[in-house]
Amino acid sequence: LGFSLPGEVIGLNAIHGSRYPCNAVALDTVHLCRISFPRISLLASRMPGLQAKLFSLLSAEIGKAALLAANHRTDERMAAFLLDISARYARRGFSAQRFNLTMSRSEIANYLRMAPETASRVLRRLSDEGVIAVKDREIILLQPQRLAAMAISDQTQP
Repeated sequence: LGFSLPGEVIGLNAIHGSRYPCNAVALDTVHLCRISFPRISLLASRMPGLQAKLFSLLSAEIGKAALLAANHRTDERMAAFLLDISARYARRGFSAQRFNLTMSRSEIANYLRMAPETASRVLRRLSDEGVIAVKDREIILLQPQRLAAMAISDQTQP
């Protein structure tokens, strides 16, 4: 359902129904802080800034789900995915141009609703065109502006 990075909130999909509809699998070393939703909800009612942040997190989750549910080209979905991961790493103080994908090609493909072979083919095509460099699980964004142009067309389609 998603790939979380350090400092990100997971489990928001358990609010409705009060149970987790899926499992989390750690692909790397993890430090976890479990927060009770009733307690955080009570705290958020007293702290407007926290409440706004929770609403923003929920809105972002809905937006990602809507983007992935739409019928966009595989290149556009992959470009949007790579740019999303890049921006999230950058917000954490890591490089936006060079990062490791801890997930497998099959997991990426499943997330982006494409066959694993298609995900590998799209990454290879982006590499052959000089937009990215791929070395095992390391991705280097060589032409982030070109990748952004591909993703922007993704977000302007009806």
